[in-house]
Amino acid sequence: MHYRRKLRSCHRLPWIACAVLLVPSWLMAQTDLPSVASIQVPTAPAVASEASAAERVSASSSNDVATACAPEYWIVSTRTSTQQVESGQACHYDVFRFNGTNSTHQSSLDELTSSLQPGVPVCLMAHGSFVTWESMLKDSACTNQWLRAAAPHQPMHLIFYTWSSEADGCIPQLQVNKMGRRATLNGFYLADLVSRISLDHPICLIGHSHGTRMVSAALHSMAGGIVSGKQLAGGPLPLRKIRVVFAAAAIDHNWLNPDERFGLALCPAEAVLNLKNQHDFPLLFYPLRRPFATRAMAITGFTHSDRQQLGSGNEKIVDYDITELVGFGHIWSHYYERPEIAALIRPYVFFNDGHSSD
Repeated sequence: MHYRRKLRSCHRLPWIACAVLLVPSWLMAQTDLPSVASIQVPTAPAVASEASAAERVSASSSNDVATACAPEYWIVSTRTSTQQVESGQACHYDVFRFNGTNSTHQSSLDELTSSLQPGVPVCLMAHGSFVTWESMLKDSACTNQWLRAAAPHQPMHLIFYTWSSEADGCIPQLQVNKMGRRATLNGFYLADLVSRISLDHPICLIGHSHGTRMVSAALHSMAGGIVSGKQLAGGPLPLRKIRVVFAAAAIDHNWLNPDERFGLALCPAEAVLNLKNQHDFPLLFYPLRRPFATRAMAITGFTHSDRQQLGSGNEKIVDYDITELVGFGHIWSHYYERPEIAALIRPYVFFNDGHSSD
């Protein structure tokens, strides 16, 4: 029996080699796709060094509250604090405010939180791995327009959480697992960011690819769980309205089950929508990244075994198959180019159950 198991493992080696060589290169190549022609991508100011954080005050900053239906959005970045994130230290957030007219200024978390209109939903988007600063700017501008087009007259504040996810080694094929671990650590800081938003705001968390790992880690942290040996200092966060969207979910399909890696993640969430794509090309190789790995949630959804273990948690989760819409696609642009998907996730973003889009 032991011999047969070893033989099966040997048969997997060629597939593992193909995945290691091809998938990360394919993902990195996709980040260079041209932007949507109708989107004007703003140019962000240079990300300030951590040393200058205390001195950063934008002359153009203002505490004026913009209308929540306007095209304004925010970017919160930990890209200059990777070392602090990976060591679990207090983290500095770089904050940028975009007003939708190609105008932007460097801001602060205080200005961000003070600009939020009372009771208006706040949507936080976490991207996946191999995303550069430039491609993130394009994706954030496109996503902002994509979501707002689905409900043009309904208010929503939009925040993009960006992290150091580009390959930082000579062989990007070996970076996938490292990026997954980094995404998990950033989940701890995403939870911290959510804790700074007042409880009257419903929260939507959208995770794409390894961003779903970050969102899962954040939810687990909010419920008092331990993430990579770390726990929120104040304990579990107060309960609030939180809805979740997983796209191209690059996590094991059983990680949200009780006693699994993010076994508390469903506790703070009132609803979770998993966009299932059985043909997601990179994630077809997901089980080959390590021995005894399971398939990705994006491929399988929540399996029958998962649902048996989740018990009453099943009432919170929905698997929706978008294979026909996205096909072999994986990168975020394959999603935000489809208005049908924006319409599908609209109740999770705008909390507009039973209401028309206008």
